[in-house]
Amino acid sequence: MKFASIVFAIAGSLGLLAIVPMYMAPGTYRYYGVLGPLVAWQFVFFLIAVDPGRYRPIMVPAMLEKALWVLTLVVFYLRGTITTVEVLGSTIPHGLLGALFVAAFLLTAQRDSATKQA
Repeated sequence: MKFASIVFAIAGSLGLLAIVPMYMAPGTYRYYGVLGPLVAWQFVFFLIAVDPGRYRPIMVPAMLEKALWVLTLVVFYLRGTITTVEVLGSTIPHGLLGALFVAAFLLTAQRDSATKQA
């Protein structure tokens, strides 16, 4: 469970570091309206980090969040909306975190079943 705690704590920290400065960027109220839920998700990651076994079911939407973002970036890239540098700069970190979320989910399941059998 320590692995899951570390992964989700890092994800929450990196997310806040990336999102909070976006409040300083020019944009419309719609742009800022999206930032609030993004910040809230980072706190969900911190919540999972505190007790991965208890909050394991929430890892599923966390994995989905990462997968959907990577898929969105790939679609934008295929449409020619974003450049290779832009897609790689955001897809790789989110894809890596998504893979780590899957690993955390699976490892937490193994630990839970081992604990229940003992």
